Amino acid sequence: MPKRLGSEIERIVLERIAANRLILPAMPAVPQRCLDILRDPDFNVRKLVKEIEGEPVLALLVVRSANAASYGARGNASQALDQAVTRIGARQLKLLITEYAVNELFESSNRQLKEANRKVWEHSLVVALLARDIAALIGNVEPDSCYLAGLLHDIGKPVLGAMMLEIDRKLGRATPGWIDVSGWTQIIESSHRKVGIAVASEWKLPDAIASAIRDCSDYDGADRTSVGNIVRLANALAKREGYTTGPIDTADIEAMIMVGMSMLGGDTSVVDRLVNNVRSRLPGT
Repeated sequence: MPKRLGSEIERIVLERIAANRLILPAMPAVPQRCLDILRDPDFNVRKLVKEIEGEPVLALLVVRSANAASYGARGNASQALDQAVTRIGARQLKLLITEYAVNELFESSNRQLKEANRKVWEHSLVVALLARDIAALIGNVEPDSCYLAGLLHDIGKPVLGAMMLEIDRKLGRATPGWIDVSGWTQIIESSHRKVGIAVASEWKLPDAIASAIRDCSDYDGADRTSVGNIVRLANALAKREGYTTGPIDTADIEAMIMVGMSMLGGDTSVVDRLVNNVRSRLPGT
């Protein structure tokens, strides 16, 4: 890809973000309504169940989650969903619904983009699992917040990838071969953080999660055990284990891990065991 063309595309994307003219994906309607209901501590279970019933895949995930936790919901489908919602509880439901909504952004009919998004999703899921584990280990940070922050820290990548795919559709016929894989990757790697921040604003994500999206390259010394710092360490650990979407600087990754472990005060041997066991906890393994 000509360098000038890549720079021009990146400039257009960033200008649109700055001018609030970039069309961003909205939170899918059903998950959004479910999360709105769950904001009320005394939420109406029947109202929530009615919304979830309108999204069969989400309903199945809720019931499966309840069964996996040995809640043993029984009865017809509606009763099982009622029981699952009640027994799982609001906190776990928020996690499950948000994860379901985010996963939709990673779907694509384009084979190459689908594969690229699969790698980003796998990396994000590993970071989420490790961030939750590290939070539980150090004991003074909410593990579920760290899980969501880890899951969303690279959310700008599939969104920007979809934008690039649209550009490809428009330019590809007139200018075959206008971009190669390295050029595509370069634009996404250099610009996805700003797109991710815009998505965080659009979806009204909590500040702690937005902070993790904003920067994964350096720790915040002012708040040593912040959600963002935990995600930064988890991100470095995931990359060291090969869960990455591109080339890495090994020395830089090892330095990030060393600084993060020192800052957060985690037990190295315990963290190493968590890392070694993470593959077995990925879906489909």
